[in-house]
Amino acid sequence: MRRHVSAGRIAIYVILIGGSLVMAFPMAYALVGSFCDLGQFYARPWFPIPTKPDFTNYRLMFTAEFTATVDIWRWIGNTLVRIGWYTLITGTIAVLAGYVFSKLRFRGRETVFMYLLSSMMIPGIVFLIPTYIMMARFPGVGGNDMSGRGGHGFVDSWPALLITGWVNVYYVFLFRQTFRSIPDDFEEAARVDGATTLRCLKDVYLPMLKPTLTVLVIFQFVTFWNDYQWPLIVSSGNRDIWTLALGFQRMLLTGAQIKGFASTGAVDYPFTFAMAVVATTPLIVLFLSLQSYFVEGVQGFAIKG
Repeated sequence: MRRHVSAGRIAIYVILIGGSLVMAFPMAYALVGSFCDLGQFYARPWFPIPTKPDFTNYRLMFTAEFTATVDIWRWIGNTLVRIGWYTLITGTIAVLAGYVFSKLRFRGRETVFMYLLSSMMIPGIVFLIPTYIMMARFPGVGGNDMSGRGGHGFVDSWPALLITGWVNVYYVFLFRQTFRSIPDDFEEAARVDGATTLRCLKDVYLPMLKPTLTVLVIFQFVTFWNDYQWPLIVSSGNRDIWTLALGFQRMLLTGAQIKGFASTGAVDYPFTFAMAVVATTPLIVLFLSLQSYFVEGVQGFAIKG
């Protein structure tokens, strides 16, 4: 049967398509601009279109001269370590807390959960200075005495990049809602067969949590792949633990020196765009490979029976 298309539906599609084009424009701009040389870019800065694609900006990032100055592979490795660490720790805490706040019944459960949710109302930037002071004055490490004085604590060392932000209230809420959408009959049947709580989590719930876990993996990957502010604060003095986002500035300066633009003061936007395209590619590949689970997890968990 032919579906009747109303004027309202057409208007909605037009708005959605227009919004999609607007949001896609910066990425298209960067992609096209990365194939320009500096002259072609400044000739049409509103939307640079190269007369002939120039791959110099991409080749430069993989030359021996560039990699000898920029320790890009170490920075990528450091970033992947943080992504894996925070995905595992934050995910484990979120799954356990989501189960506790949805399936276990105890006095004060809703009060504690609302207290956790209230922390989401405070901007994260408010906690930067207190957290930095805690890292810098951590007792007994980095030259500090037991009162936290005399040294630098965990600043410019790996623990400052790994021991903060383990509990993410948004993920706890996400998994709580997912657990609440799963009927208790599954766990009750497993209990009858003698399963423990951990066995129920592992064999009953985890397979059903795959869409929500996919959302967490993608969000964590994007968050820590692009994380710049906290590594800048606590690790800028130690290049060995820099992350990829923190190393971008060094990469830009190195690219400008190799191409001879450092003395002219001109901003090499095409090379910047090329780095942005290369850095974005892993995120796009990850999303496309997990897209079906991601959409299911964002739309909400449902069991068909």
